[in-house]
Amino acid sequence: MTNRTDGPVTVTDYVANSIRERILSGQYVAGARLDQQSLIEDLGASLIPVRESLRQLEAEGFVRIYPHRGAFVAELSNIELQEIYFVREILEEAATQLAVPKLSTRKLDELGALVEKMDPSTAAQDFAQLLDLNRKFHFAIYEACENALLLQMINSLWDRSRRYRQLYTYLPERAPQALAEHREIYAACRAGDSAAAGAAVRNNVRQTTVGILAKVQGKNK
Repeated sequence: MTNRTDGPVTVTDYVANSIRERILSGQYVAGARLDQQSLIEDLGASLIPVRESLRQLEAEGFVRIYPHRGAFVAELSNIELQEIYFVREILEEAATQLAVPKLSTRKLDELGALVEKMDPSTAAQDFAQLLDLNRKFHFAIYEACENALLLQMINSLWDRSRRYRQLYTYLPERAPQALAEHREIYAACRAGDSAAAGAAVRNNVRQTTVGILAKVQGKNK
């Protein structure tokens, strides 16, 4: 996971990053209580940075803090899933449209190479590799938008949606469709068509939402 600070990492940053990564990795499951004393002992930090980090993670949507009860890992919900991906559609389409005119030949070649790597990973149903390639592909585009705030917001939303992707995105039926969508995005980028590339990215995000929701609803039946 990328460092979320531009300067030196503070104790609060370290604690927040550690707790966030444990939530994302599934070490701290949804609904689990985050005992402050245990966090102090596990992370070697004092009470103040632990409390500050929990408040920060609450603002990011990873933690819920209840008076007289403490802090808990935020539960997953279909509503949150749809809200996250709706905002991602808008922001990632905008980032793509800004980025396409700035993509160098070297960057375009990098995107093409990533798409080619997705092909054997799709055939092998290597979903962990596909998740890694997917992130590299998208952020290779978004980073070219040269808008730090936009990139920061997208990165934060990717972290929040990672909890859903890890639980529900190991979908054999989704992988070939996603590969075709990435090829469409790449072709539009290579052609320098900002509008088409943005629309293709938006569709890719939307179809991911559809796939995850279908999986969630199937598990809940």
